Amino acid sequence: MKVLFGIANEDTVKGIVKFYEEKYHEKIEYKTALYLKDFREKITSEDFDRAVLSEELDKMPTKSYAEADKLIFEYIDGITNNFEGRDLILICSERRKLGDAFLAKLFVLGVYTTLTGANRTKGKVCAAINSPTTKKEARTYYGNNTSASNAYNDSAEVSELELRKIIAYYKNLNGDKSKYCEIFDRLVPQYTTEQMVIITKCLPKDVIEVLEKDSESYKNIIETSNIQIPQVQTTPPPKSVVQEAKSNAIEIKNGNEIAEKIVIKEVPKEKIVEKVIEKEVVKEVPKVITQVVEKEVVKQYYDVPKDYRKTVIFVGAPKTGTTFCINAIGTYLAKQKVKTAMVDMTRKRDLYTIYTYDNTGKRNIAGDSLRYASSGKNEPLIYDKLSIYTAVPGEDRKSYNPNLLVDTISKNNNVVLIDADFSTPLDYFRLAQDIYIVQDMNILNVNQITLFLRELKQRGIGMEKVKIIINKYVDCSLSTKDIIDGIATYTSYDLKMFDELFNPKRIQYFVLPFDVDNYTKYIDMVYKYSNKFSSFTKNFQDNLNQIINTIYPTKGDVSVEEKHYTQETTSKPKGGFGFFKRK
Repeated sequence: MKVLFGIANEDTVKGIVKFYEEKYHEKIEYKTALYLKDFREKITSEDFDRAVLSEELDKMPTKSYAEADKLIFEYIDGITNNFEGRDLILICSERRKLGDAFLAKLFVLGVYTTLTGANRTKGKVCAAINSPTTKKEARTYYGNNTSASNAYNDSAEVSELELRKIIAYYKNLNGDKSKYCEIFDRLVPQYTTEQMVIITKCLPKDVIEVLEKDSESYKNIIETSNIQIPQVQTTPPPKSVVQEAKSNAIEIKNGNEIAEKIVIKEVPKEKIVEKVIEKEVVKEVPKVITQVVEKEVVKQYYDVPKDYRKTVIFVGAPKTGTTFCINAIGTYLAKQKVKTAMVDMTRKRDLYTIYTYDNTGKRNIAGDSLRYASSGKNEPLIYDKLSIYTAVPGEDRKSYNPNLLVDTISKNNNVVLIDADFSTPLDYFRLAQDIYIVQDMNILNVNQITLFLRELKQRGIGMEKVKIIINKYVDCSLSTKDIIDGIATYTSYDLKMFDELFNPKRIQYFVLPFDVDNYTKYIDMVYKYSNKFSSFTKNFQDNLNQIINTIYPTKGDVSVEEKHYTQETTSKPKGGFGFFKRK
């Protein structure tokens, strides 16, 4: 059995393979893709018996769920041209439910096995690899499910208004055949294969003649339709539109305006952004695992692939130490010969000040680096394996193209560390695989954190990406549990409304202890322009390494202790002003 995994966490893939081989007594030869482009290239160039794809392997470059669904559908439609849909197992995102409209549309592509909700487990993935859902089983399900059945039937329909617009657009070219193929190529990403077949039947005769001769997209659709279309019942195009296409005699007024509306921007290029699936997604029995976590130390073992890529973002209230954490982590990774980028997306641009204060040439390079990355050029300020991307304080961050910027930087580095504040555009939090919340012992900052996390949650950014760093920690009555409880729940200023942001017993956290000697050394480092975190105390370095090894294991197989606090509590989690409520 040869399997391609489109799962960004290598440790997760190894767990699935081990589970399968033990249960089914069959060896698996497998490969792993860390992003969608890599998955498509591998599945096209090699032969696999099965393919397992996480819907969240890459973050879609859009804020709209509808547009994201469209891009995902187009991607799957593309790969099923070279791989049998029935052998593809899709691990869905959390927002999917079995039988929803989007999954029903995948049926027409031959994708019958979709894992949602509680079924996104190691055991279910292995069972699907061993025996994928059959077409008959999927057809029976969608036939019995009303909403899914409607979506299944509607997937091959095109409204009369849309057809009229397309015809009008071609007419208004006044016979300029040089643009026929270009227009058709722009239409293809907007519709399913079945819909494009209906559209082609309605196009004017002279357009068809050009497409048959010169358009590869047209040829692919016709070739694909010969295989796929008989599987579904398609709705014939409206008679009035067919007559219009044949006679080519009906005039439609404001044609130019209609044309403007149907020309869709080109789909953005794919980003090379890794998305880590949370381990609990693939746990067979989550409750049992939770009990184990309460009693024993859970260890992960990493074997870093050569093309490993990771993008993480750090954010916290002012003066909590986000830049300090990034500086320490980035410096360590660069010394370990890991190509590391530090990206300054804060308003203050502290990285610009720290790394360029002694040299005009450095300021000129660093000041343009983010703007260049936003246009696809990689020209950072380089210190051996460490690359600094920043800008002059005050430069408008909204002028950047987040997708292209992160894509450019991640292509040229193994690890991307983004320094953010509460005003950083939210796209960077969507594009990052992990969000590290930096919180110190000043509990007055907690309300700012919860308010910001609540905004991320409301904008559809998953809280499963959140990890917590408790910086400058000192042993006192304020425990790590209290701090995590405070961050876990948003509390309104009038104490009348609570919103649990995440389960505090399942969040991963790290502690960086405060030490006067370390603080003194850091002041000297910034003042004397030197990065010598290696002189910090062993306790600090050990704790810092725990964070580093979750981002990028630096020494082959590295054991990382995953900390969770598990004390049970009957009181409501404390958030923001909840710290000061009388117990």
